[in-house]
Amino acid sequence: MSRSATADFRDRVPEAHRPTFTQLQALIEELVPDAEVSVKWGTLAYDLDGSLFALSTNKQHVNLYILTVGLLAEYADALAGIPQSKCVLRLPPGAEVPMETLREVMTDAVGRKRAAV
Repeated sequence: MSRSATADFRDRVPEAHRPTFTQLQALIEELVPDAEVSVKWGTLAYDLDGSLFALSTNKQHVNLYILTVGLLAEYADALAGIPQSKCVLRLPPGAEVPMETLREVMTDAVGRKRAAV
């Protein structure tokens, strides 16, 4: 995906969600600069030999999908207080984003993906 297509997707993100979305997007792109980026199922998806991360928004949250089975459960204590399901963290606009914790979790996801290849 070209930078302009990524920018077009980001431009559609609601204004209140942009700071969080942009922070998360920058972290993903720092951790996996070689990821293939595309728009899938209404998300900005990052693939590295298969699905790895995705970002989307809705009225109430920025959704960060960490697509490594079981990983969020392993970090349940560190991620306590963040609404989540099996593979998605829901970050409300204006909430403090625990970037160092997310960096740790996402670095683990990247390491597992690279080891599996």
